[in-house]
Amino acid sequence: MKRSGWFYYFLKRSVGQRRMRFAIAALSVALAVSVLIGLAGLSLGIREKLGDTLRAYGANILVSGGANDLDAAAAERIAALPSVASAEPQLFGRVSVRNATVEMVGAGFGKLRERGWRIDGGWPSGEGNALVGAGLREALGVKIGDALEISSDAGQSLTVKISGFVERGGDEDKAVFIDIGAAGMLLGKTGRAGVILVRSRENVDATVKEISMAMPGVAVKTLRQVAQAEESLLLKIQLLMAMVTLVVFVASIISVGSTMGATVLERREEIGLMKALGGTRIGIAAFYAAEAAAIGIAGGLLSVPAGFASAQIVSKGAFGSFINVPWYLALAGPVAGAALAVVSGWFPVRNAMKPAASTILRGE
Repeated sequence: MKRSGWFYYFLKRSVGQRRMRFAIAALSVALAVSVLIGLAGLSLGIREKLGDTLRAYGANILVSGGANDLDAAAAERIAALPSVASAEPQLFGRVSVRNATVEMVGAGFGKLRERGWRIDGGWPSGEGNALVGAGLREALGVKIGDALEISSDAGQSLTVKISGFVERGGDEDKAVFIDIGAAGMLLGKTGRAGVILVRSRENVDATVKEISMAMPGVAVKTLRQVAQAEESLLLKIQLLMAMVTLVVFVASIISVGSTMGATVLERREEIGLMKALGGTRIGIAAFYAAEAAAIGIAGGLLSVPAGFASAQIVSKGAFGSFINVPWYLALAGPVAGAALAVVSGWFPVRNAMKPAASTILRGE
């Protein structure tokens, strides 16, 4: 046998005659890597999901025309910008309802529904419906289904039907919400918007800059308290996920290392025979590294579907919906498995190679 022939002989023999041991080691790697893939998928996809959840708290950027109203169509231009998640035009005014002066908000009911507001009653179905703040329920003496006549200083009036009451614990509780088109007619500002409420996708400052460049002349204001709170929360969640992933990775090395170490200790005579046949320390280490890599790749392939499934299960339980797990994590599975197996097996192999071949073969 050639001096290099022992390498291929023992590699083929190891895989062929130790199939059960190979499968157990691969499953050990698959379990560890599936947890890592699941955590990595959650860490990468959680920002988008948390952003959707935080949308219920409203906009983090306010766009206005200063002393003038904006064209309501400007919201569509802003929404088309890459860094903008949503843009909602709203129109405000003071109106008279049942001999009382109240704040009226003209908005798109579809956009309000996306915020996740809880409504006592039902959502408006068109211009003939309205939402009323819970703080006005007793003050106006109204209930769901009542007709509400609204009049403005512009000399216009409108009768709407109350579809529900909204309670947010803020100024919304003392306002009447109607469709923005009806509000424009009522105030004599058809096609206009007082402000555009914007939510950014990622960095708020970058979105502000992008809006200012796309629409010069408008006033762009960051709701700094909301934006900073959201950024801080998202950063802390991602940092927590990264720390948990790191801890799991270290624990996985120890766990897989114990399995690989037990395998190496059972094969000390094999290492002594390799040395007797001319195997060098580097060659023997390369042999076990190749074997470990094969185990890791097999385990990594098995871990991909399990890791993706675990990320989706956790997301469904936490957020009630699935997340977008990056596709490249499927490629990272075999790579992480091979790296985990090689690193875990390196230390027991190094220790097993220290004695001389004669010492090992004598069983000492």
